[in-house]
Amino acid sequence: MPTPKLLRQTAVWIHGQYRYLRFAALLFIAACSPRIHDRATRNHTARVLCAAAWQPLLGYLLASLLISAVLTRIVAVTADSYGLTHLALEAILRVFVVEVLPLASTLFVAMRVVPMAMQCLCAHAGHHDAVLRAALPYAIGNAAAVVILAVIGGFVTLLVAYPVVHGFSPWALPAYGRLIGQVFDPVLAIGFAAKIALFGVAVGIAPTTVALDPRQRDPGLREMRVMVRLLLVLVLIEASFLMLRGF
Repeated sequence: MPTPKLLRQTAVWIHGQYRYLRFAALLFIAACSPRIHDRATRNHTARVLCAAAWQPLLGYLLASLLISAVLTRIVAVTADSYGLTHLALEAILRVFVVEVLPLASTLFVAMRVVPMAMQCLCAHAGHHDAVLRAALPYAIGNAAAVVILAVIGGFVTLLVAYPVVHGFSPWALPAYGRLIGQVFDPVLAIGFAAKIALFGVAVGIAPTTVALDPRQRDPGLREMRVMVRLLLVLVLIEASFLMLRGF
């Protein structure tokens, strides 16, 4: 039988999760409201987006190019040794582009800008009136950065995978185009776009919840709690997507 202490702890935890969900809903509504996007908010959002996506774009492109080429080559050689060369590109598209790349892009943005967002928003902890306006640029900028980098990384992989497997000969381009259409059928395309959008929302909102934590809490512990919360949300999104694909 649950003890009173356990019941109190459970009630406190449920109340805390309710506060986070309520704040996320308010932040989402504020992001959709044109009146709150004044000039200062737009400029701040642009600076956040620049720091999250534009400044690291060259390094991200080079890393995506190198990793895509290496993984494609490994998969192609392995598939060729088993006489399954025709499945190499499909494996890259279904595993790397659909599953690995969105999560990698999300973690890339999170590791780069989430600590900065939490550091800036800690000053607003407890001031609920100023929290939404201060958190909105980080939420929109980080979410947009995830979507932009995931889409760009996907296009880079699609461009690199073909010459790695077939060289620069155009004879296999029609078959490659049909393969892309078969992999990204309407159902998978919608689910893929929804997963990237949810990843962006998670990275955008999770660090802003640091403003809900009490000021007296240890900063290191507070940041660790935010990162664990973000990773848990990402795992739930990815697991839900995999389950839906199984049906």
